[in-house]
Amino acid sequence: MDWIILGVTLLAILWGWKNPRYLLPLLILALPLEISREWFPHLSFLDKLGEFVGVIYFGRIFTLVVVAYFFVHARNSFLNLIKSPLFLSLMAYLIWGAVSALWSVDKMHTLVSVARLGLLWVLGAAVYDLVKRKEGVFWVPAAFATVSTALAGIGVVEMISHRFIWLSEIYQPIGRINATFVDANIYARFLMIGCLATIILMVTSFWSAKLVGGFALILQLLALLGTGSRTAWFAMMIVVIALAFLIPKRPLIITVFLGIGLAIVAVFLNPDLWARALELKQNFGAAITQRQYLITAGIEMFRGHPVRGVGLGGFQHVMLTQYAELIQNNVSLSHTALITTAAEMGIIGLGILGIFFVFLYERIPRAIKLQKFAQHHGISSESSHRVFFMVLAVTAIFLSAQGEGRFFEDPYFWVLVGYGAAIQDFEEVS
Repeated sequence: MDWIILGVTLLAILWGWKNPRYLLPLLILALPLEISREWFPHLSFLDKLGEFVGVIYFGRIFTLVVVAYFFVHARNSFLNLIKSPLFLSLMAYLIWGAVSALWSVDKMHTLVSVARLGLLWVLGAAVYDLVKRKEGVFWVPAAFATVSTALAGIGVVEMISHRFIWLSEIYQPIGRINATFVDANIYARFLMIGCLATIILMVTSFWSAKLVGGFALILQLLALLGTGSRTAWFAMMIVVIALAFLIPKRPLIITVFLGIGLAIVAVFLNPDLWARALELKQNFGAAITQRQYLITAGIEMFRGHPVRGVGLGGFQHVMLTQYAELIQNNVSLSHTALITTAAEMGIIGLGILGIFFVFLYERIPRAIKLQKFAQHHGISSESSHRVFFMVLAVTAIFLSAQGEGRFFEDPYFWVLVGYGAAIQDFEEVS
């Protein structure tokens, strides 16, 4: 079976290379399939590749394929890309991270972190090019919605049957679902993006498609509840309420809150889910403070190196050396992205992050203005809806990263940034 999967993977790569309009859907499908790390045969060339990029699975394979396609076929778009404020601010962060190797507490880890972020930056550039050249404006939200619905279905089946397809020894005892993900919290993050994509697609759909989308949304929300990710629940509430204000259409508001209501009713009617919800509610305070020591140590790192930080990727090294006595349950990686940036990159890093969000959120007023113009003239406002999707999805990732870590390291973030830069170009042309 391992060899069959390897053969199918190679065929998918060749097919995507010949039909690049499908590279984006393949990438978005591949990234969540972390379970696929168990599917490949042990070959020397895969092991050597794994030493460079990490554990081999579909997501990393198609990341490298998309990046390779960009270098072979789309290098000319780089000149247009560097005009994007989003990519320029992220490039500044990457450069500052590289400079931090000069004083980093763990120079080798800093250089590795720079290389990984550099690869992800290029991934965002490749997504930008594919969106502009290969009909990706529709493919990105459609792929997120479709894949999220499918994975939500797996999660709901796990929740009902108590049978897990992967890592049951970890998640079954604690009553959380993970589907194809190593981390249930990252599963929840992907479901949030899928929910937003589904809602956006429903806004301009016919009623028959709205019914299908409503069913998909309920499925995704049920799976999101089953992940037990408190930060994802909080982030989802924030971005959904924001979306209801940004697109003030009564059918949308009714659909969204009806979906949330039905999900709550489903939890109430299921004794296991209801017991889990009560347990999570009772333990919410403990969940917030259980890794307080990481936040405390991060603040101390920032105080000790306020301007330039301890160096990109240096948080864990400092934890294992200077703050080793604080570590609980062998957890030494920061789970709060903002604290990580402050500790590793100092005030300058925080400033660059702030500039990125200024450029991100300044898209909202322009999109609202464009939406009003479109409504006044009776034309489609889909371009504004795409902006809302991109901005709120990035916001959801950032909020989630304050409890689970992985902000700049999240490939979904870079897919969305590339998508956002491309649709901005379309706005300027129109």
